[in-house]
Amino acid sequence: MSLTRRSLFQTTLAVPAALAAQAPADEPYWNMVAKQFPLAEKLIYLNAANVCPASHPVMDRHLAFLRDFHGNPSFQNRDKYVEMRESLRAKAAKMLRVSANEIAVTRNTSEGSNLVVKGIDLKEGDEVIVTSHNHPSNLDSWNVRARRDRFTVKTVSTPVLPGSADALTAGIEKAITPRTRVIAITHLTSTTGVLYPAKAIAELARRRGIWMHLDGAQTFGALDVDLSSIDCDSYATSAHKWLMGPLEAGLLFVRDRRIAELWPAVVTAGWAEDLKGARKFEVYGQRDDPRVVALEASLDFVNTIGMRNVEARMRALATRAKTQLAALGGVELKTNHEAELSGGVVKFKLSDIATKTVYGKLWERHRIATASTLSGDSEGIRFSPHIYNLPGQIDAAVAAVRELTKA
Repeated sequence: MSLTRRSLFQTTLAVPAALAAQAPADEPYWNMVAKQFPLAEKLIYLNAANVCPASHPVMDRHLAFLRDFHGNPSFQNRDKYVEMRESLRAKAAKMLRVSANEIAVTRNTSEGSNLVVKGIDLKEGDEVIVTSHNHPSNLDSWNVRARRDRFTVKTVSTPVLPGSADALTAGIEKAITPRTRVIAITHLTSTTGVLYPAKAIAELARRRGIWMHLDGAQTFGALDVDLSSIDCDSYATSAHKWLMGPLEAGLLFVRDRRIAELWPAVVTAGWAEDLKGARKFEVYGQRDDPRVVALEASLDFVNTIGMRNVEARMRALATRAKTQLAALGGVELKTNHEAELSGGVVKFKLSDIATKTVYGKLWERHRIATASTLSGDSEGIRFSPHIYNLPGQIDAAVAAVRELTKA
């Protein structure tokens, strides 16, 4: 197949028209959604917080352009990706309610966060505030740079079950001093699923001239994220988690007023001082261009359903899991019930059975794919359901946990 400039924008996602329903609430609709994914029939996949399957429409579009690319890798054929990258940028910006010039196309959240870590001017005596449950790309990366440039990283403890959003904000505010230059937090933790009040924390930072960076790996594609409302200075995310897109594709948002303050981490052919906006942070050399098409297709897929519908469905499944797990004897729920403090991550621990044993038996006996933390305050099993899951799968997973508590 030859995907010419004329035909490339006529290549649409092959999804049923009924997926575009405005407010899907019935199970037949969500059964149809689930059928768009290639998951094995007897697999109960509850690990969206790590990696999600891509839907058939997204994979089909990715493969079509991958074949096209390798069938004709000429400059002439690859010219179309310039326009397609801008199409992706515009759609991502619209979804996040920001300007297209504030979006850079990266490879994942880790890369986006590290572009910020390496790019901000910091000197000896400066302070960076992080939280204890930050992902390593937004925690260890700051510590590594701090050793080199001799600034201080202050870690605010993340409570397993915070009492309120105000308490989380207060914990950050208490750590701020006149030397604080950056606040870098995880929007929603992958450990126990704490949703930080990003807007309130960004307001704290803005009043003091502090850069506020947000790791959005667990919110983009899961929650209806509005960066114009949050008003953080930067936000990094990936396609392969809740957005259900390709691996090694991501986005970095940098607020327009902050772009000039961030140094590029990589400078190579194609880079120039006059690149417009955040584009100066995405020049790494030869890129996997078909992956850009797959990322755009992922945006198209969730937008066909509607991001608010995606969030509502994901929350309904997570709430179903939390409610049932909390009712089991011998199970400690480590995720808040309140929507303002939680998202799609559900963490729990069995009091009388080793977490490693639980993790293994859920897989070996029931083919339930989860994640686990084997020690520390966030020890336990993690369920993270998404729109390809059905209520019956949640019930079956909880029943498998109940079986273990009675063993």
